[in-house]
Amino acid sequence: MRLTAFSDVSLRIMMLLAGAEGEKLSTQTIANGVGTPYNHVAKSVAFLANHGWVSASRGRFGGVCLSEAGSAATVGQVLRATEGDIPMVECESHEGSCPLDQSCRLKGALAKAREAFFAVLDPVVISELPSQRQMGPVFVELGLGPLAQTKKLEHAQKLPQS
Repeated sequence: MRLTAFSDVSLRIMMLLAGAEGEKLSTQTIANGVGTPYNHVAKSVAFLANHGWVSASRGRFGGVCLSEAGSAATVGQVLRATEGDIPMVECESHEGSCPLDQSCRLKGALAKAREAFFAVLDPVVISELPSQRQMGPVFVELGLGPLAQTKKLEHAQKLPQS
């Protein structure tokens, strides 16, 4: 299964914001941090805000930060929302025109596989994924300074990596 670019960007945004630990970042800073064009990031931020996973405010003192719900969000939850019901094969879509569609067991098997994929990611909390080693250089490059002193990233360093 291949994730959409939208899902990938949305997960990266949430990981970056988790590493920022409540600090508001501009959408442009987020775009620079996740290596994605501003327009794509703005679309993902709006989607994440609509789902309550990020808080976004405009203006001079505005910015984007991970919400309380976003701090508890799992990869499975976010992917279910971003991927939605995107068909894996043509026969799953309403416009599908497969001549083998009648009584096809492939659709059921693919639906089970998709659910198993999400089920593996359901317990993975996004805010627990960033590590100092991963986020430190990104934050330095963004001018936010080294984050070695942050509690969350220090704790993540001690977690076993799989």
